[in-house]
Amino acid sequence: MVFTSTVFFYAFLPIALLAYFIVPARMRAVPLLLVSLFFYAWGEPRLVILIMASAVINYVTGRTLVKAQTSRSLILTIGILLNLAPLFILKYTDFILLNTGHADLAARINLPLPIGVSFYTFMAIGYLVDIYRRRDEGSDSFVRFAAYLTMFPHLVAGPIVRWEHIGEQLRNPRFDARMFSYGAIRIATGMAKKTVIADQLAITVDQLFALPHSPSVATAWLSMVMYSLQIYLDFSAYSDIAIGLAAMLGVRFHENFDYPYHATSAAEFWRRWHMSLGSWFRDYIYIPMGGSRVGPVKLWRNLMVVWALTGLWHGAAWTFVAWGLYYGVLIGLERTVYGNALLKLPLVVQHTYGLLLAGLGWILFRSTSFGQATDILTGLIPTGSRPLTDSWSSFAFQQNWVLVIAAIALAAGVAKPVMRRVEHQLLELHVDWSFAQATVWAALVIVLLVIATAFMVAVKYVPFIYFRF
Repeated sequence: MVFTSTVFFYAFLPIALLAYFIVPARMRAVPLLLVSLFFYAWGEPRLVILIMASAVINYVTGRTLVKAQTSRSLILTIGILLNLAPLFILKYTDFILLNTGHADLAARINLPLPIGVSFYTFMAIGYLVDIYRRRDEGSDSFVRFAAYLTMFPHLVAGPIVRWEHIGEQLRNPRFDARMFSYGAIRIATGMAKKTVIADQLAITVDQLFALPHSPSVATAWLSMVMYSLQIYLDFSAYSDIAIGLAAMLGVRFHENFDYPYHATSAAEFWRRWHMSLGSWFRDYIYIPMGGSRVGPVKLWRNLMVVWALTGLWHGAAWTFVAWGLYYGVLIGLERTVYGNALLKLPLVVQHTYGLLLAGLGWILFRSTSFGQATDILTGLIPTGSRPLTDSWSSFAFQQNWVLVIAAIALAAGVAKPVMRRVEHQLLELHVDWSFAQATVWAALVIVLLVIATAFMVAVKYVPFIYFRF
């Protein structure tokens, strides 16, 4: 089941909310767990066993770590290996077989890749490490921990939620009208971003990246720009919906995006993009390896390890590894070679640099092979060997220029002041809106949801990009 479907929005969600709030607050982990398992089983009933096995293993390991006085490192190591084993087998077996000359065996095995396995595996590992570090004592209730791990708002594509952030909220979640209203607004805006803009851009992007010939200069640039906008609006829309759903349940998730195309460097881009993943790698791998407080050789080692793993986390393909290392090299150069010089340049130059490096990276990320990536990247440079324009660039521009302008406006933060004000009023100041304010926002939510529903019904379903990770 997916968020942008009428079944989810008009059947599952109302029933889930009713089941959640009809029981006493202290017992709400039970219906949350049950509806989350149903949500997951809708598309993958057999794989519910895997995620529940993960819940059992990590709960038991966590309680063992809390009580243990000796051999804690061994217990943690066993827990991490038990988490990584299914992820490694299911996600990377085909990759290993294909790269060792056993393509026929890979085709025969054809292992399933559980949706969300990368996300809930990292959540579980972080949970155990935090207990090991004595930053947290974890959950004293299996049902509550299982509800945390399987919670349907974040289950299939994040954000990577930490127990220390929401564990206490799950202990006694209460209905909060302000959070519920805020959640409805975030859901409506996310649904509209996904169905009205990101999914429409996806149609042309798929065509541009499937051309049977080398693109013209204009087509190469449009491919980069349109995919950069599509992936941001697609994934940030998912995060909007996830944050909104959690808020409706009385739980507040941390933000996962902070307008990444405002970045002026590679390092800043990753402080703004998929922040839950970036902070996970920082806290659980980069800093334990020594972080930046090491010599130049170890700094580069740390960066290359972390960013190679970041690439592999996104997918079992060498293009993803190269994409991760691309950022590792850029961040390393910014820290050791030209970072200070970059800060002295005019802000417009810094922003241009940030946008360009992100776009170039997305070409590598989206391409199905190094050959395709090279073909598009070289097409960005007008050398005379390729036409400046062709029929595809004209088609893409004519069909999508309105969408592209709207996407650029959203990526640039045109709605940021309004959304920040709503969040500040409802969640920080706890302001009760007047009848007029509430009516205006309710009408806006209804309009956005009606439009999103029309697109869901009329347009071919386009899955969230991060579902496959």
